Order: sequence, then structure tokens, then C-alpha cells
Amino acid sequence: MVLAQDYLPLVQCGFGQNRCTPCDLMSLANRIIDFAFKMIILPLVALGILAAGLTMLTAGGSQTQLEKGKSMLWAIIIGFFIAISAWVIINTILGNIVADGYNFLKDPFPACRQGGASPTYTPGDFFGGASGT
Repeated sequence: MVLAQDYLPLVQCGFGQNRCTPCDLMSLANRIIDFAFKMIILPLVALGILAAGLTMLTAGGSQTQLEKGKSMLWAIIIGFFIAISAWVIINTILGNIVADGYNFLKDPFPACRQGGASPTYTPGDFFGGASGT
């Protein structure tokens, strides 16, 4: 079971000595996309299928209501496959930016390595603070 608390805090760097890196930006984007997909899109799909099923179930012999329910169901299914395709593409691109050879089917999203050669930033750097090191 996935809970919203599993995604919090979305920003996991910039507090104390834990400085942000460009990798953390990719990790943040991945966490936002996963949260939106699992906590918003999937429940909406389930509610949409329920609504389409109820529309067809309560048609009472009305062909227009039956066709309306079928069209609702097809729209939900097509939208769901578009959302899954977008999630796969974005997850693969973000993962390959962070770690070469990333495969979302067998690998968890790459974790950011601390102490790399890349510049580090804190949230204050973007809002009037000093530049990255």
C-alpha cells in the first residue's frame, strides 16, 4: 500500500549540511511524477470506470445512456494508456539523465550520490543567496 507520507518531503535536500545537486532536481521531478500518477491519476481512473459502469448499469434499456457509458469507458481507457506511456517515457528519460543504462523495469530510480564533482546548491541559492560551489 502506498501512502502520501511515502512521498513527503518531496524536496529531500537543502536542509543543514545536505546540499542540493542537479541529481536532486531529477529525483524531485521523479517523486512529483510518481506522486501524481499513483495518488491522483489511478484513483481518478478507478472513479471514472465506476461512473461509466454505473451509467451502463442504470441505462434501463436506453441506447443513448448505454452508448454514453461505453464512450466514457473508452475515453478513460485511452487516457489511462496515454498517462502510462507518458510516465514510462518521463521516468526513463529522468533515470537515464541521473544514471546511464537505467531500466525502469528492473532498477529502482537511481539515488543521488553525495560528494560528487557536480556543483551543489541550497534552496537559498535560487532565492537571493550565494551561487553553487
